[in-house]
Amino acid sequence: MLSNRNSRASLVGAPVQSAPENIDMDEGASKLSVIWTILKKLGTSDVSSVRMSLPANLMEPRSNLEFWNYNDRPDYFISLSDSQDPAERMLHVLRWFLCKDTKWKAQHPQLRKPYQPVLGEFLQCEWSVSNESAPTFHQSTSSGASSAKTPRASIEGNDVDAASLAATLVTQETEQITISCISEQLVHSPSVSAFYYECKERGISARGVDHVTAKFTGTAVKIGPGEFNHGVYVNLNKWGEEYNCSFPWASVAGWISGNPYITVSDVTTVVCEKSKLKCILLYKDEPFFGAPKFAVEGKIFRYDPELDRTKPVKDLKKIDDADVVGTIWGQWNGKIYAKLNGQQEGLLLDLQASETAVMKTPPIDEQAENESRRIWEHVSNAILAKDFAQATKLKRDIEDEYRKIRAQKGSAHKSKYFDFKVPLLSSDHSDTSMLMERGKPYLKDGITLGFVRK
Repeated sequence: MLSNRNSRASLVGAPVQSAPENIDMDEGASKLSVIWTILKKLGTSDVSSVRMSLPANLMEPRSNLEFWNYNDRPDYFISLSDSQDPAERMLHVLRWFLCKDTKWKAQHPQLRKPYQPVLGEFLQCEWSVSNESAPTFHQSTSSGASSAKTPRASIEGNDVDAASLAATLVTQETEQITISCISEQLVHSPSVSAFYYECKERGISARGVDHVTAKFTGTAVKIGPGEFNHGVYVNLNKWGEEYNCSFPWASVAGWISGNPYITVSDVTTVVCEKSKLKCILLYKDEPFFGAPKFAVEGKIFRYDPELDRTKPVKDLKKIDDADVVGTIWGQWNGKIYAKLNGQQEGLLLDLQASETAVMKTPPIDEQAENESRRIWEHVSNAILAKDFAQATKLKRDIEDEYRKIRAQKGSAHKSKYFDFKVPLLSSDHSDTSMLMERGKPYLKDGITLGFVRK
């Protein structure tokens, strides 16, 4: 996928820490009981920073670099620039960003921890989709729309009444369009990686830094963006626009009942300084008693980028009605609806109907030594074969090997693929003019995306 990819990436790192504590599981014990025991042992500390080597039967058979993938719907990605209306483009960016939760749409999703990538590990992948625009809102010029309740028009194209059609599907040629991606592990502890998606044909890119923090509250595990995670930056070259999408917090509750489920709290924001539009999507508090509602509500509104850098608007109630250009409501793990001013309401996203697109990677035997699937190939095969004892041994062997490599090198890791205008681990936010550069990776000179065989 990349130029200069045949040589092994540098695997030097930060000062070496002691080996992680090994947690073994009694044969026949349930996964939930073991996880619960581990969580009680950790208390309220930052779970993500605790050095524990979990047994393989609690592991997701893929690396964090692959697991935390935000391009579950590449058909939405290639369509981000299609609309002529900036408010619609804001909705389309939000729709693509929300599709990252497709893996969590089940009522009781599987809860397994992916492998923590070794320092210098990288993943190259791509998606191929038909050159067709995803359904979008139809821009209405009518200002005298009926106030009567109308059937919800489906942007997904299901059961749409022609009289209330709020979406159009523009079919272009049927050749395939490619979205390429590179992700690299930059820091081992805390675990920090960078990623870059690109569709050259459409002039669309998305990039950012992954740093996840997790805490155990006593009854739930809370997972959210770490200090060095500043969201996903989406660039639409056609319009000269850059969007910044922030992450909310998620909680895994239901441990006591033995039926864990995921809830989301806080807000997701999407800002675009060029169009001076901002979106706030609020994940509403769950009831103390009764079943979770998974409800969301939000607004798209005009804002002042300069003022927002120092005093950002975070509360929906403080948004002036005169500035609102659209509203959003629904369930984050179900159907989300939206309505722009002067248009009929429509179905923005149905997460239950969303399916994760197939990710393509080079064949294992053509991958570099520190390429993600090659590193973890035998561990994953053992997990899939349910040979957990062998998988646990292989996993610990890999961790020990790379720990020794870091000890031998001793110096800080230098990224092979990314540069930053603001230091990756900087905590200095005093320069407000550089706020939109935090956690924003740039491809190094000479690095181009697209599969290149060894």
